Amino acid sequence: MPAAKAKVKRRHRFCPICKDDVAMSVMREADGDGDLWWLLCPDCNNRFALTSQEYRKRKHSEMFAVERSNAKVYSTDKLYSVGELIYHPKMDDIGLVLGKSSLPSISCSGSISVSFLEGGQKMLIEGYTAA
Repeated sequence: MPAAKAKVKRRHRFCPICKDDVAMSVMREADGDGDLWWLLCPDCNNRFALTSQEYRKRKHSEMFAVERSNAKVYSTDKLYSVGELIYHPKMDDIGLVLGKSSLPSISCSGSISVSFLEGGQKMLIEGYTAA
């Protein structure tokens, strides 16, 4: 008897690369509240980050391909915004900034919560300055 195929979650979205409505495979959901989906277009093989808030918006809401070329390289001394795409060179992974919080430290401005495509959700330092 053949093994049953695992059911793949899909989200129907308009792919800005293919210019068509596509059933994209959910590659990964964010840890925690599941507010972020990492999607893969089966036609052009581009990856996209989609929040549940964006998913509830109109069908042609703004999405951009998740690539190193449109991600800011992560460094502890830089500041980041919620919704910004970052590339972490040591992890060799791309992530989306989900939130920010302040830390009681003179040497840094705070931390960011980032959902990475491969590495899951992580807290990273931002705005670090050497004392």
